Amino acid sequence: MAKTKYKYRVYDGKMIKEILENSRVVILIVLFASGIIIGSISIKKDFTLINNIKEIIASFAMLKAGQGVIENFIHSLSVNIGFVAVSIFLSFSLIGYPFILILPFIRGIAMGAVSGYLYSAYKFTGLGYSMLMIYPGAVISMIALVIIFNESCEYSKNAYSKSILGRGQFEKNETKYFLIRQLIFFAVTALGALVDGVSSALFSRFFNLG
Repeated sequence: MAKTKYKYRVYDGKMIKEILENSRVVILIVLFASGIIIGSISIKKDFTLINNIKEIIASFAMLKAGQGVIENFIHSLSVNIGFVAVSIFLSFSLIGYPFILILPFIRGIAMGAVSGYLYSAYKFTGLGYSMLMIYPGAVISMIALVIIFNESCEYSKNAYSKSILGRGQFEKNETKYFLIRQLIFFAVTALGALVDGVSSALFSRFFNLG
């Protein structure tokens, strides 16, 4: 059986180093950052669709400010679950790789649109809202999501290489270890969601977005 370069393990001391040295991680981070920038800029446009999005964001911001820790935790976690589920689904597709790369861009657009609207509507109050109530948890979640997306890309690429190009076969427990790693990093996104809930509870009383 041909030996592949894919690493079949849940975790060891070299894993984080390899993740940080992976150029794909840089690409995922750049896509995420690009999404934030585009989302922030686009929300300032005066189009019907953008105006509808502004109304949704305004409702979301006021709802978030009025919710408790548990409600905000559940909402943030549900968003993360959606992205993780799509990522894992695409990882089992032989052509899922390029579509997985789009996910951080979409997530970035959503974050950028929210923070862009808040700054546009409330200036430095909106900026403070974003820094204290949105980004602390979002940054933690996004770090974990980038790693999850990277793992999904690797699995999809590996599946394509073996199934289409005939470069080796799937080894025992390969899929099992992949899913365990995804579960571990999903737990980190849950931590981010918890931070989001706690931040909202701590700082919401300082902001009046009505």
